Amino acid sequence: MAEWSKAPDSSSGPRERAWVQIPLLTLLFIFNVNIINQISPSM
Repeated sequence: MAEWSKAPDSSSGPRERAWVQIPLLTLLFIFNVNIINQISPSM
């Protein structure tokens, strides 16, 4: 774990951003699917 604290921001930044973006993209995907299902329930 000590190595993580030594890592520069250039390498830890994108990784931390991915941890935030992946769940958000998943939520957005589910949210969009729910809206599409409500607008066109026939599909």
